[in-house]
Amino acid sequence: MNLLENKSVLIVGLGLIGGSVARGLRNRNLCRAIYACGRDDLPLRQALADGVIDEWTTDVASLACKADIILIAVPTLTVRRILKELQSTVRDDTIITDVASVKGSVVGDFRAIFGDDCRQFVPAHPIAGSEQSGYEASTENLFNERKVILTPLAETDPNYVRIITSLWEALGSDVHQMSVDDHDAVLAATSHLPHLLAYSLINTLVRQQKTDDIFRYAAGGFAGFTRIASSDPTMWRDIFLANAPATIAVLDAYTEELARMRRALAESDGDLMKSSFESARNARNHFISKHFMSGGGNHERGLEVDSDGVSKLAPVLTIDGPGGSGKGTVSIRVARELGWHYLDSGALYRLLGLAARNAGVSTSDESALLPLVDSMQISFGPEEGAVWLDGQEVSAELRQESGGALASEVAVHPQVRRGLLARQQAFRRMPGLVADGRDMGTVVFPDAQVKVFLTASAQERANRRYNQLIDKGIDVNLSDLFLDIRARDERDTNRSVSPLRPAEDAVLVDTTGIGIEQVVARVLDVVRQRL
Repeated sequence: MNLLENKSVLIVGLGLIGGSVARGLRNRNLCRAIYACGRDDLPLRQALADGVIDEWTTDVASLACKADIILIAVPTLTVRRILKELQSTVRDDTIITDVASVKGSVVGDFRAIFGDDCRQFVPAHPIAGSEQSGYEASTENLFNERKVILTPLAETDPNYVRIITSLWEALGSDVHQMSVDDHDAVLAATSHLPHLLAYSLINTLVRQQKTDDIFRYAAGGFAGFTRIASSDPTMWRDIFLANAPATIAVLDAYTEELARMRRALAESDGDLMKSSFESARNARNHFISKHFMSGGGNHERGLEVDSDGVSKLAPVLTIDGPGGSGKGTVSIRVARELGWHYLDSGALYRLLGLAARNAGVSTSDESALLPLVDSMQISFGPEEGAVWLDGQEVSAELRQESGGALASEVAVHPQVRRGLLARQQAFRRMPGLVADGRDMGTVVFPDAQVKVFLTASAQERANRRYNQLIDKGIDVNLSDLFLDIRARDERDTNRSVSPLRPAEDAVLVDTTGIGIEQVVARVLDVVRQRL
């Protein structure tokens, strides 16, 4: 039952979060009307032109009386001003909710303005977003399979909690409830502290000598860890100020741990360091295994049952092509833009090759490889590009040239490919999947609604790989890379099972001399045309 069907929603603040809520509500046809309010009329006008909203204003009071639900999506310290403007205009039966990352300050602001009558207030926090901001970064699928935490108060009307829960669940979220204090303590540790560390690390390195060299030779892990330092400074200033006590508490604990590590370094206490690192590794591996391993059920197999009881398969976009054609980078960006899941099928073959090497199994021995196909414990994430094999993170090892060679060697075996087929197909999940590989459109997902085949000249692909490796500080010979790519193309094209070739209904895109943004835009155009 859609509890939003006859309701109008006013979104105050049409940035990444507010804009994504509006897009999700509109594209799923969940409510009667969508209004928006903000200080800048440009995104509001754009949203109206996009058909995302029905009406907009820069004066929240002018639309507040028309709204059944008011969702406040502004920086944490700005919420108070919005509540003050709503005080004399909002209806008694209007539900007020928010998306602030800190709940204690927002609840305090609401009580200060509306008094002890918190019946219509449902505090909420979607744990979703990115380092990008603004309406232009919004997407209808931002909240798919993301957690949303509600912190209803003792006075909050339970029916209003059900309605706001329904809103977030309809947008694809997994809704949880906890107390205000617990929320702020948990988020201080898992979100606020990491952002503070990322900002501080960048500032520390900027002040060092040879700053250019530090950043030039930084590895992928550095880029991943510091990515969040690109987040909106104003927003995070407000979050830290609003949640200062909880953040300080976890920061003090972290500072003590850093001091302990510093003493171990100064005293050359390798035993302490090793035991501490092992403890951290085991704790994180347990966390990954518990929260990020795939489960079962229809949802995991890509089935969704609609309101009429009809099962629907999740849509699939396949992006095939030879190594170096750009399909990995393009696939990740397209999946992010669509809000879909991502499958790097090549990673499964690389993982099998790595598992074979670890087990002392020859990649030419098909019968010995088959047991490894079923026994491999594989998980992806939580960071982009992170891959785990049998409880160990192997992301860096997997991306080495030797990993690609191992993948190509195990992929020639027909029974191995059949064994990995089911594992690849299990990645098909709602709201959709972008599958990157060499036979995604021809063998793994022949029923895919959209198929793309990327290609580029062998010299172009060798140049790209050369530049990638040089940027990572890896010494490599361009001629050797070119010959390796030619050899791999030969193996992939002429193998007896699932040879590398475009599906008959695939759209061919030659990426030679084309920038990545142009390729992504082209693929997204194909998706929009086909779907």
